[in-house]
Amino acid sequence: MLTIPPTRVDFMSNYAKHLRDIIKERINHPLHYDTPLQGFKDNCKWWDGSGGFFTWDVLDKLGADTFGSLHLNPDGMFRNHIPNPEDKITVALTRDAVLQNTADLGILFDTDVDLSGVVDNKGNPINGDKLIALMSAIVLREHPETTIVTDARTSMALTRFIVNRGGHHRLYRVNYRNVIDKGVHLNENGIEAHLMMETSGHGALKENHFLDDGAYMVVKIIIEMVQMKLAGSDDGIGSLIKDLEEPFESVELRMNIISEPREAKAKGVQAIETFRTYIEEGQLKGWESKSCGDCWVSAGCLVDSNDTPAAIDAYIFRVKVSDEEHGEHGWVHIRQSIHNPNLAVNMQSVVPGGYQSMAIDLRDKFLMASGMDRILDVSQIDNFA
Repeated sequence: MLTIPPTRVDFMSNYAKHLRDIIKERINHPLHYDTPLQGFKDNCKWWDGSGGFFTWDVLDKLGADTFGSLHLNPDGMFRNHIPNPEDKITVALTRDAVLQNTADLGILFDTDVDLSGVVDNKGNPINGDKLIALMSAIVLREHPETTIVTDARTSMALTRFIVNRGGHHRLYRVNYRNVIDKGVHLNENGIEAHLMMETSGHGALKENHFLDDGAYMVVKIIIEMVQMKLAGSDDGIGSLIKDLEEPFESVELRMNIISEPREAKAKGVQAIETFRTYIEEGQLKGWESKSCGDCWVSAGCLVDSNDTPAAIDAYIFRVKVSDEEHGEHGWVHIRQSIHNPNLAVNMQSVVPGGYQSMAIDLRDKFLMASGMDRILDVSQIDNFA
């Protein structure tokens, strides 16, 4: 039998060079092609994860000033801080560093660099819906009318942001792998989808072979930032999402399923199916799952109004909420936890107190009225109502 000896390959050096080449080629700087980041300050905070290479093998070699970057060396004990771009303390410390060093951009990665976030030159954190909006603005310039796939916890404002730029918004199941796989499926079926992102910051691009690659996302942002500067704009990358409305309130709560562990999944399905029936029969006034402009919402999916709604998924449901005073003002998204015996409930509202009224209706007009309070622990809803 032929034995092939192992070969050592330096993947990281090749990968870093690949990222540098993309930045150089797409910026195509008229004065210093090989150092297109000359004159830019990029402040990097990896918090002991594996993203330090992006500083010394990408940014530094392209001419960026990365003074003020901290904790670049991997440390599996995470002695300095949790490497999570959504962690409030991590974001706040990165914001402070950007402002103290007058940086053009702050960059955050998680432990293995598949999740990213940024802070703009004014110290504004860009993650969650804001990061999806920023990437959507960039991608829609390159691919007008493309479809953006996200999980179903994104805001109504994000849908308007995408649609106003000529794009299409598809909501799908929570979990970044589900979101990316949905984008792959759409492309295979002739529907162009160039960006798939979850609110966590995980995302993938068609041009990058659908890989959940946080470094590549940041590369796209850096290229846009430099191109804006070359075009004479000093507004910073955050200006691309200045018209993105933010929900006034956003909350997530969990309702534990009251059952034996082996029965929890079936009980959760029963509760969501009962909720869907209540909505479809109009038993919750102002709560509906129907056409919403560019798209149709059904249990577990959101498809363009020209399509046929996909098969119902019993593990997830999202509804719009309206009232006579405010019109359409919020949404409620219920899904079964993948790992734990509970249902996750996400609520957003654009009016003060909106989530409280939604929580009260959910508890009194559905859970109590339908008897689902015998299956689900409503005590956490009581804390919000």
